Amino acid sequence: MKTTLLEGRGLGLVTAVIRSIGARHDGAHDLITDGLYVDLRRALRNPADDPAMRYRTGLDADVYDHVLGTPGARDLINRTAIQLHLLVDQVPVGRVARLTVACQGGRHRSVAVAEAVGRRVWAAMRGEYSVEIEHHHIDHPVLPA
Repeated sequence: MKTTLLEGRGLGLVTAVIRSIGARHDGAHDLITDGLYVDLRRALRNPADDPAMRYRTGLDADVYDHVLGTPGARDLINRTAIQLHLLVDQVPVGRVARLTVACQGGRHRSVAVAEAVGRRVWAAMRGEYSVEIEHHHIDHPVLPA
């Protein structure tokens, strides 16, 4: 698992945890606990279909740009960030709001979208609170089509 931490300047509390997962991996559905859930398997093009991107991840700039360049991706990211920010506002201090973002293998689409949503939510909170982004399957082998 890899983690991105967008640190807050204020209280330092983590108020949002965003998980990227690969829905086809064993145990992936056990990671969907509470909060919001977004499944990208039918919503966005799969970069793994491109041999140049297949073994890379959504943390690589070209894969990230490919995902965000998919028609409808930016709108989906903006709407999800708004929903998560609204949820953060409802969670009591000391608790976290959660978002789980799924794609097929958890290496491309879910990683890029989780990063983009996390950065938008952190910016909307003006960096006062921390946002943690966990990529649970980013290091797993690429799944067969």
